[in-house]
Amino acid sequence: MARPVVRQESPYADALRAVALAGLSVLLLSGCQTAKEAANCPVANILASTARLTKFKPNMDGDPAGELFTIQITGVKSGCSFDKDEGTTDASLDITFRATRPPTGAAANYTAPYFVAAVQNGSSVISKKVLGTAFTFQPGEASLTFTENVPSIVTKFANGTKPYEYGLLVGLQLTREQFEYNTRLDPLEP
Repeated sequence: MARPVVRQESPYADALRAVALAGLSVLLLSGCQTAKEAANCPVANILASTARLTKFKPNMDGDPAGELFTIQITGVKSGCSFDKDEGTTDASLDITFRATRPPTGAAANYTAPYFVAAVQNGSSVISKKVLGTAFTFQPGEASLTFTENVPSIVTKFANGTKPYEYGLLVGLQLTREQFEYNTRLDPLEP
């Protein structure tokens, strides 16, 4: 006949369970705090009509044979800290780009201007910051994906407004000709 196995608990078992439960509670509560803080952060979005920029060789604007590269913003992630006393948020953004070019054997370095705008109620621009991203195609490389970090975009809330009334828009800083070229490629864009 098999003998029953008797487990003896350590005299510290109850204390260890209490510490583990307290640790789990702190972890769960910190998750709630993060969600609450996130609700006070402006939501970041891509302005669709400015998500693509095509650069041409001189005097070849709009001619596909003269295309140097096309760059698109494919994603944006944000995080922020909220200062209730000051009525501000300080957001950081990770913007993902995808650049393509016609096949070529040469390496090439390019830059493209992009912007981050703080907006209220989806359309009123409060501030706008124009930045630039540099990227390099290696010999024979026709496409690349990379991420640019924008470490600090401060938004000050007007008195009586709520954080959810604000947002951040990112896009490529286009010339009129580049915007019109995009519109010809995709007539559904505004």
